[in-house]
Amino acid sequence: MLRGPVLERWIARRARQMDQALVGRLVQTIPEPLAVDRPPGIMGGGSVRQILLIADCMWEQNDLVPELAQIAATQTLDLRPALKRRSGDEPESGIALRAVREFIAAKPRYEPDVILFYARPLLLSDEVFDLLRRTWKCPLLGMNLDDRMQFFRYGIFSAGDDNYARWARKFDLNITNCLPATDWYRQAGCPVIYSPQGVHLTPDLTLPTSKAFKYDLSFLGSRKPEREVVIGQLRDAGISIHLFGAGWPKSRWVDNPNQVFRGSQINLGIGLASPSLAVTTVKGRDFECPGVGACYLTTYNWELPLHFDLGKEILCYRNFEELVELYAFYRKRPEECLKIAQAAWQRSVAEHTWEKRFRKIFRQLGFKT
Repeated sequence: MLRGPVLERWIARRARQMDQALVGRLVQTIPEPLAVDRPPGIMGGGSVRQILLIADCMWEQNDLVPELAQIAATQTLDLRPALKRRSGDEPESGIALRAVREFIAAKPRYEPDVILFYARPLLLSDEVFDLLRRTWKCPLLGMNLDDRMQFFRYGIFSAGDDNYARWARKFDLNITNCLPATDWYRQAGCPVIYSPQGVHLTPDLTLPTSKAFKYDLSFLGSRKPEREVVIGQLRDAGISIHLFGAGWPKSRWVDNPNQVFRGSQINLGIGLASPSLAVTTVKGRDFECPGVGACYLTTYNWELPLHFDLGKEILCYRNFEELVELYAFYRKRPEECLKIAQAAWQRSVAEHTWEKRFRKIFRQLGFKT
């Protein structure tokens, strides 16, 4: 029944309700200062030889797995094929549980040294945690890259894909890309470490040197309501933008996103926490795009200056008018865009690969890497 402008208004109203609920959580009084995180040294000097990644894989196979494989042999249990075969009212958590059972039955002698379980709340259950604990005694790590929208029990959208806090205690260590969320985990008595997303750098990605760009301004990402708002504003202002991703009219699938990133003088980022029109969050694109050596212009988020030098390695806007102003300025200066892309690439090689992220995490758990 909900279509077009009616659907947009409904989503905007629901998103605003989530924004207000998040604000309410943030202003709750904390009775005393929280202790500094000290992830448990679980392994006591052991080595990481086998990593098991359990996830509903989309980007992970191409970006995360190759980086983990540089640390240790990495086995992937991809839940996506089983989820795509879902029929009827079977819960997603039941499908995930069955997939784990089948994996264990097919590999009775497999012994991982660490398990990374990256899954949204709807895929988790007491049964799947019990099964993992009975089968293997190694550390079980959880990773959530959308805590602002998933950690608390909002109960606003019928899908119920929230209340990740319910499962956080099941893990030996939680990994979050949201710095405020470290307080939420600690208040719940859950071990946590802050680690934003990373980038996978292939050997062919060397320092960019060309300012002969194919696109003036581009956006790579699927069509979502909050993204449509920004794209619509740009078009209303007479600014042309090349769109790549599912759902956009006349858009096409991109096999190699790096070609779009490096081929664009300015890559637009929209850092809103879906479906919010106000709350921002650190995105994977915040590292993927500048990381491969591209000029990136995205929504300002207060955590980004912790990882990049704003104005020199990435560009950020706080409102639509500032977005237009930055675009108008840098559109006439391709050499400056190239300098920003080069600086971003150098920073990412030094600090922001997934391999470096997880080597640090494993060392804090007591592993030798």
